[in-house]
Amino acid sequence: MNKCLMLIFAALAVVAGCESESSGNGGTGGTGGAAGAGGAAGAGGAARACATDIDVGEVQAFGMETPATTEGITFDADGNLFVSTTESNADDELLQVAVDATFEPVAQAESILGLDSDPRGIVAAGIRTGKLLLIDPATGTVEVIAEGLGDPNFVVTTPWDTILVSDDRVGENTIDEVTWEGVVTTWVEGVPTPNGMVFSLDETTLYVASTFEEPGLWRVPVNESGEAGMPEKWVSFDEGTIPDGVAIDSEGNVYVALNIVGQIAQVDPDGNVTIIAEQVSTAASLAFGQGEFDPCSIYATNLFGTQLWRVGIGILGTEK
Repeated sequence: MNKCLMLIFAALAVVAGCESESSGNGGTGGTGGAAGAGGAAGAGGAARACATDIDVGEVQAFGMETPATTEGITFDADGNLFVSTTESNADDELLQVAVDATFEPVAQAESILGLDSDPRGIVAAGIRTGKLLLIDPATGTVEVIAEGLGDPNFVVTTPWDTILVSDDRVGENTIDEVTWEGVVTTWVEGVPTPNGMVFSLDETTLYVASTFEEPGLWRVPVNESGEAGMPEKWVSFDEGTIPDGVAIDSEGNVYVALNIVGQIAQVDPDGNVTIIAEQVSTAASLAFGQGEFDPCSIYATNLFGTQLWRVGIGILGTEK
């Protein structure tokens, strides 16, 4: 996300006293909780189950502080957690975070922001360089997939084996599609300042958070060939709430990080909104736990701080 724009909207949010809203019924979730590490959900092929060390809506500080502010977050298919740190005067880093919340840097690049995982490696958006990267966390090797993407912010790999890239600059309303060979085309137009993206459980809809203009959660229909239909605004949030990252659980509820107001909104399949957690300071990107991490907790990065968050949801997330 463009931090300069974020600072501007943060000032506006203070004046406006933002509260999120939607076409559905709102509700208030849990408040901030005590610090604690992520609970294990069981390993070795055992059935996934919710950890018992966190309540629904509880917010825990997850482990030690990171060396810089964080934005991107993703788990790979083996349950390894990765986050991206953003530096203004140095290269960004990709950190691998253990279940006890210790971490180690595994790669560096001039710009690393939004993340997604793929069997080929970690896909990363380089917002300051206009590049889409493929990172091998085992070796630290960074490969450029494509260039000239404007200010790429969030990435998601598709069921048809391409990569969708959003750009939340004011005035931008397109999501690009990138092949693994680096061919870039416009996938859809009509979602203003698009940011976080996640597919529905049946992969027939892409949910997209719009950040600065017409803030809300949008739906883009997807046909069997991977082509986009006409986007529609599904849920609205107040100006200045700054919808950012998104995630989806195993029941089809979509979660949106409302960055500036420090909330996580839960949107059910009928479009009803519940504020499930508060005091999640500048929550940016979201991911449900995988592997040994609690599968019923959302792990969140912190755009303007160095503390990662864990939020109790009480519902299993989707499995990689």
